[in-house]
Amino acid sequence: MNYPKLILISVLSVMTMAGCAKKETPAETQQDVAEATAEGAQSVASERRDAAAVATDAQASVAEANADVDLERAKADYKIAIEKCDAETGMDKDACKSAAQATLDAVQAQVDARKP
Repeated sequence: MNYPKLILISVLSVMTMAGCAKKETPAETQQDVAEATAEGAQSVASERRDAAAVATDAQASVAEANADVDLERAKADYKIAIEKCDAETGMDKDACKSAAQATLDAVQAQVDARKP
């Protein structure tokens, strides 16, 4: 074997490792901490913005879903009312159907007003 090369490699390895173990100065440490703090603050702020956008989207989705439920409930109530109106005759039947339609129209207007 070539012992001089082995010794040279060993010496260089030790010197390299000694260079890695160099202690930072307080100013370097303070600067690194300041940079890490700033990066962390930016990351947290970005995630907060993303979370707020998701929450806003979720609230809009829930509101729209609730509006859809209200409209479907009104349509079901309308169908029931129309069936009940069939027990009437003449003007009473017409008035009953008009009232049912007016109720459905009012709910439809409320739902339309709530949707973006």
